[in-house]
Amino acid sequence: MTGAGSKLTTVTFALDFLPNPTHNGLAYAMQKGLFAKEGIKLKILPVGSTASDALISAGQADAGFTSNYGSALTSVSAGAPLKAIFSAMPHDPSAFTVLASSGITSPTQLAGKTYGGYGSKLEPAMINAMIANAGGHGEVKQVVLQVGSTEALKSRKVDVAATWPDQEYEFAQSGVKYTRFLAADYDLPEASGLLMLAGNSFLQKSPAVARGLVKALSEGYRAAIDHPKAANEALIAQFPNAHIDPKLATYVSSREAKDLLNPYGPVGTQSIKHWQAYADWMIKQGALSGPDGKNLKTVDVKSFVTNSYLPK
Repeated sequence: MTGAGSKLTTVTFALDFLPNPTHNGLAYAMQKGLFAKEGIKLKILPVGSTASDALISAGQADAGFTSNYGSALTSVSAGAPLKAIFSAMPHDPSAFTVLASSGITSPTQLAGKTYGGYGSKLEPAMINAMIANAGGHGEVKQVVLQVGSTEALKSRKVDVAATWPDQEYEFAQSGVKYTRFLAADYDLPEASGLLMLAGNSFLQKSPAVARGLVKALSEGYRAAIDHPKAANEALIAQFPNAHIDPKLATYVSSREAKDLLNPYGPVGTQSIKHWQAYADWMIKQGALSGPDGKNLKTVDVKSFVTNSYLPK
């Protein structure tokens, strides 16, 4: 691997979403020269309407973040030439949220209610499973959101929506009380949050570069755990055009601290067992399709999930 003083190899990187506090470990690694130390010049692609998975699949990005197991499994099962090589957040920080004023205190009460989501069949399947596992009967009705989830909830356009800590910060600022339901609390399989995917062609051509990429990210997210203030300062410095509120960054990093802690090994380690459990659950829900569009009956996640690029 070349050092920072040698010619750097450009690696194109796609984000899962606009720069936000979840990316503080990435920003720390960029600001502190951790990628350059591994001989890498990281080029962040502008966030647009094309999902990171699709950009990587098409070879327009070498690697990038995706939000969770569900999005990665959907892409790979459909034939996308990708591998999951790093998990910054082994626990999913999202939740299904209702206003406290709704009087809803259990998923059983979500039956017949309106869920504001993003159009995938996996989302209502998760809520319906939570309803059943909590002892209830019935299903939610899904509508596709045209506004943010917190706005939709506050205006009572929907009864329940998915939220993340940065969105819940809006509630905290405005004094709105809310109730969160975590899927893992209702016997749904554990899911990861921030995952890094890489294109198979990139991994085949540049395995040493991929290892350097993972090493720098591992160190960056270790810093986000140990030194969140420094990581948040790096985030704001690295992405000034995102206009990230320092108070928001502090709120989210404190909320996500436990989600960044990895129970499976060093920072970035993935659990094959939990990947497989989630894949099996998606198959049971009829939510995974092959390249021909037909529902899959089996998936072996070991073919596209690996910890082999982590630092030894």
